[in-house]
Amino acid sequence: MRKIKLSAVAFAAAASLILSGCGGGDSDDSGQKNSKGATSEKDVLTSYNPQSASNLKQGGKLTLPIVEIPDQLNHLHGNAVLYSSKLAWFYQPQLSFNDPKGKVTYNKDYLSDVKQEEVDGNTQVTYDINPKAKWNDGQDMDWTMFRDSWKAQNGKDKEFSVGSTDGYSNIASVKKGKNAKQAIITYDGTFVYWKSLFAWVVNPHIAKSGPFNEAYVNKPHPEWGAGPYTISKFDSKGGTVTFKPNPKWWGAKPHLDELTFMQMEESAAVNAFKNGQIDAVEVKSGEQVNQVKSVKGTELRRGTTTSNNLLVFNSTSPQLKDPAVRKAVMQGIDRSQLAKITFQGLGYTEPLPGSFNLYPFQKGYQDNFGKLVKFDAEAAKKGLDAAGWKTGSDGVREKGGKKLKLTFPTIGDRSTTKARATAMAQMLKGIGVKLDIDARPSADFNKVFSKRAFDIFGMGFISSDPNGMMYICQMYCSDSTLNVSRSTPKSMDKDVKAVSKLPTLDEQLKAGNEVELKAMKTYGIMPTHNGPTVWAVKKGLANYGSAQFYGHYGVQGPPTTIGWQKK
Repeated sequence: MRKIKLSAVAFAAAASLILSGCGGGDSDDSGQKNSKGATSEKDVLTSYNPQSASNLKQGGKLTLPIVEIPDQLNHLHGNAVLYSSKLAWFYQPQLSFNDPKGKVTYNKDYLSDVKQEEVDGNTQVTYDINPKAKWNDGQDMDWTMFRDSWKAQNGKDKEFSVGSTDGYSNIASVKKGKNAKQAIITYDGTFVYWKSLFAWVVNPHIAKSGPFNEAYVNKPHPEWGAGPYTISKFDSKGGTVTFKPNPKWWGAKPHLDELTFMQMEESAAVNAFKNGQIDAVEVKSGEQVNQVKSVKGTELRRGTTTSNNLLVFNSTSPQLKDPAVRKAVMQGIDRSQLAKITFQGLGYTEPLPGSFNLYPFQKGYQDNFGKLVKFDAEAAKKGLDAAGWKTGSDGVREKGGKKLKLTFPTIGDRSTTKARATAMAQMLKGIGVKLDIDARPSADFNKVFSKRAFDIFGMGFISSDPNGMMYICQMYCSDSTLNVSRSTPKSMDKDVKAVSKLPTLDEQLKAGNEVELKAMKTYGIMPTHNGPTVWAVKKGLANYGSAQFYGHYGVQGPPTTIGWQKK
């Protein structure tokens, strides 16, 4: 479950109307019956109008909104966000895709064959690379892209800033096969998640840490791509990225003549959809749904989400260094009230989430957070008293001459984001904590995140596949770039990393829940909600919408399949 930062949609009000229908049969149903979040696999819903290539028009344009054009355009870098992946999706190689439930399919345009076997107790995988596969600059795509991807992401060279080392750290060797077009991957022991690795690969130009970290900053390098589309216009200041079919592409023909991303805040995107400037928009509040549902020719496509929204507590902040204080502040936050604000007027409810490893509808899920923290203002007050923070004359707690004031940056202009922040401030005021809300534009997300310029921060992750235990290190290893709280100590790393090395899924589920419970006792992260996903799209747009794990890294399925359905 490789997690991608949601960036400016962080701490989002992921909401919809009633979750109804699956596949592509949605109408613009605007009923608001009570609907509950998925708690088993049978409850999982998708809606993305799946169509075969024969049912799609050849040609046409598609214009989509994007909240930001990020500085870091290397989608494998630790500072990459969801939007880094959205852009890479159309011009970088993707060796495999997921279906909505997470089943992996290999991309024949890049891989002619994939075989797995057990050799001397080790999982071994042989990849045969399509003889036609080349990078746009003419270099062959050969076994070295597997080697370079492994070396960049296995965690041994700390100079590489990567989003995840999970899985790659389990590899013992990457070697050339019978020729340069074959790579042989050998794992250290049995590795059950091997299909989830090498969906993306590293270009030779960024095989060293310096270029890997810096070369893609504000530069997309389309010549280093190898996909069905290539970039024809990149204007980060103007907020526009345009793709066209790649003349050097050898694989399945893309259907669109042009695809454009336009940078805009969420409220602007909703208005742009209403005005016909863009062809789809993700809507995340009842207010937004009501604005788009009556637009002529619109479908609302709703499905189960694969995102975790959370509050991060900065354990290095002076006021929050004490885990007892962090726990007390968490006890002072009523998550159910935040959820009511999130889903107000939408007839949607879900159990409060308790894990970042798995979702409530997945086998092995446990409410680990709920075992540790429940909303209890009186217990929160007692905890703060015991930690030495006494209530001052103005109602704000003090210790050592300092006030218990916490900074809470909010990102974007969504009304529910503002409403939740205000509600949090009132909750914390009730236990003697002053929460200073710092409203920021969407483009400031990475500044806040990378510099950790906050005491408490609302953000989120989208999961790329269902194998949550494989990626447990992303959330809980002390040196992970996504471990933003820094509350989990280095002494836990051994136990965290051991989870994905266990030989069976059942053993990993048991150990992973035990490790997560222990990590959550450091009180660094607080899950708030998952929520469903709803897209408003123009009728006829195919293979796009709410599709759970479809594709990879929170981006919709194979780029060649996105297009306009024949009348």
